[in-house]
Amino acid sequence: MPLLIDGTPHEDGVFNLQLTPDAPHRLKTSPGQGSLTLGPRTLLKTADLWLPVDACVLWSCFDPFATPAGSPWPRSFYYTGNDSGFFTWAQLRAIENFSWYPQLQQDVHIDASRSQIRELSIHLQAGNQGHIHLKLPQQGMRLHLHGNLEQITVTAGLPESLSLSPATSKNPADEAFQLPDMGSLKQVTTLELSNGAGKQPISLQNLLQFSKLESLSLWGNHSDLAQLSSCTQLKALSLRFMRHLSGLPALPTWPELDFFIAYNVEEATGKHLRQQLKDRAKARPWADYTSVSQLRKPEWWAKEYGRPFAGWPAARARIAHAAYELAEQEIGTASSLGHVQAALTAFAARFNTVKGIETSEREDLGLAVQQLAQLPAALSLKLTDEQAQQWFDENRDY
Repeated sequence: MPLLIDGTPHEDGVFNLQLTPDAPHRLKTSPGQGSLTLGPRTLLKTADLWLPVDACVLWSCFDPFATPAGSPWPRSFYYTGNDSGFFTWAQLRAIENFSWYPQLQQDVHIDASRSQIRELSIHLQAGNQGHIHLKLPQQGMRLHLHGNLEQITVTAGLPESLSLSPATSKNPADEAFQLPDMGSLKQVTTLELSNGAGKQPISLQNLLQFSKLESLSLWGNHSDLAQLSSCTQLKALSLRFMRHLSGLPALPTWPELDFFIAYNVEEATGKHLRQQLKDRAKARPWADYTSVSQLRKPEWWAKEYGRPFAGWPAARARIAHAAYELAEQEIGTASSLGHVQAALTAFAARFNTVKGIETSEREDLGLAVQQLAQLPAALSLKLTDEQAQQWFDENRDY
């Protein structure tokens, strides 16, 4: 894709870019590229432009670049670093999507009230020591917050929509995560709450702080769904990749509801929802889109999300699933604790010959051992989590 640089067409290639006050960077573009990734080599595996986490960024160096149609280029930024100057730059240069991964060690106060950023995503890392105090525009921005939600306070303004993806553990048996007080963001009318389908549940108990909700979208594992009965003003509700729908109120709970989606949800409640859609249509026709689809049986959830291998590379995931299923089968027929030990030992040792096991994957395997230790056959033979983890640690080289 040719680029316009100061209005002159250029084919994709390598360009000098005064990204920082130091020596120019070299920017290499490729056909169809619409985004840029910037950040330090110590934190990123790949990037279009490398720069230290605390580098001073001259954001206006991108001003000469445009698409053939004249729109600002790049459309999207993925930036890992601490220079918040892009908010000031965005007062003059519209940005379609900016994803920021700050590594802050001290508090920052940011005025984005006049920033022209359509989609702003802030990824709040566990190791950050600083707190972000952020002023938003009064309208027009969609805000996405990921990670440790307690690291940010919105002091003014209100996003057009709010998406929250809090950091949750990989263990669905952990006590439910409670949403923190979201301050002025409690006034939003459109909220998306995202989680992994096989992760620690997010409790909806603190959802009631969003007293003006009209549109709610839930993704993944959530608990305390009965709290939704208090959100009587809902006009739109979406439920996606939800393994558990126990406690979900019946659709007539929301008299103004006219948009409803249930996609990839547990089968039993899904069937009831289909009937409720029909019954509601007889009483009052739906004014907007409705759908209940991809109803899933318990065994599907157990395989797809009940094991901690969902984010693994495909080849290693296949090995892990096969080893898990073998251990599960052997434990299911075990008649002694020694048989269970043999199954868990073989499971742990299977990965000694698998190259490239990362720290997070080792932790996933430890979680898998915990799950296997909770099988009814293992519990009936008095296996403890501590004993299972000891066998795991004694028989692994990774």
